[in-house]
Amino acid sequence: MAARAYDTIRSMVENLDGTMVYQRKGYRYGAWIIRIDGKEAVLKAAGNQSFPELDNLHLPRHPNPKHWNDYWRELLPDAEKRLLQMLR
Repeated sequence: MAARAYDTIRSMVENLDGTMVYQRKGYRYGAWIIRIDGKEAVLKAAGNQSFPELDNLHLPRHPNPKHWNDYWRELLPDAEKRLLQMLR
């Protein structure tokens, strides 16, 4: 089975009993909407193959990454903490 977009983050959100849904309508380049424990984060695409807030939860492949393909699938050790700080 092929990996879903941002699969490692989706799994983390689902393990926290949350949801992560991609929505195109209403956003120029689309957005991921993450909901956990009554809180929400709307993370918009930058339009250059990047969701900066989500990309920054992954280990970079090289210095100065610019889009999703410049990151490994592996999450940073504090990715969960960073994600929870994005929620309002």
